[in-house]
Amino acid sequence: MNDISRFLDPVLIVPYRLPEDALSGFLFGTLCLTIICLAVGDVSLRIVMRLNRRRLEELHTDMEHHHKLSETALRMGDKESYKAVNSQAHDAFGHYFSFGAALFCVSIWPLPFAMGWMSDRFSGATPILPWDVPIIGAQPSVTFWFLLLYIPVRITYAKGRSFLARRKQLATTAAAASGMAGDAKGPTDQMRHDG
Repeated sequence: MNDISRFLDPVLIVPYRLPEDALSGFLFGTLCLTIICLAVGDVSLRIVMRLNRRRLEELHTDMEHHHKLSETALRMGDKESYKAVNSQAHDAFGHYFSFGAALFCVSIWPLPFAMGWMSDRFSGATPILPWDVPIIGAQPSVTFWFLLLYIPVRITYAKGRSFLARRKQLATTAAAASGMAGDAKGPTDQMRHDG
């Protein structure tokens, strides 16, 4: 184990020791580790997005601008302009896409460290499956167990965030609509309603 793993080991091992059963402890501890990785990755992503917000907006605006120009050139039947502007639109999309890929990498940077710690701690001591699975065998590696739990946790987290964002947007829209309805009432109507 390296120095960082030795430093974090007493904290990371706690959830593995909470359940009495070894299998339950391994699964619960790994689940907790995936949640920690997700949280650290998400915080890192938010920090990097905050620091690069202006650049991300520039890339998005540039991509949208060139896309609209290429559509206009196509509608006007100007093939040469369309090809030139469409090429610029593809470049802008490439930059935006690459930036998005880099942001994704920021969100998963804790994974190799977590799997490295698990490998040091549990190498050869992972749960044994009741059957032999092609390629991974009867005793899969820590990578298998980690990803088996990390992927559903990440999907659930993403869907939960999306759901909460939609609820927040609906609440904001409803509040704005009720505020406009309240503004449409006259002062006497408002007093009658309040009092």
